[in-house]
Amino acid sequence: MKKKNINKSCLFCGNKNLSPKKVQYIYKHNGSFFVVDDVPCLQCDFCGEQYFEGPVLERIEKMYLQISNNMISPNQILNVPIENFANI
Repeated sequence: MKKKNINKSCLFCGNKNLSPKKVQYIYKHNGSFFVVDDVPCLQCDFCGEQYFEGPVLERIEKMYLQISNNMISPNQILNVPIENFANI
């Protein structure tokens, strides 16, 4: 991913160095999760805050809707246990 001037500095910590990365993105909708690997973003070199372009997020949402409507199948399905912190 070519570094673009989406932000000139991190909006969270103010650091001026953002680097292109490919990361894991977790999309949540109505209590369901969709995990996508190798998603391009700009990431702050200091605090790790991530910035995604709109078209990237739109593609993720579109694919989630196709999977949830059984139009396509995901590569993998992961069962994740959930617990309330008070019970730990």
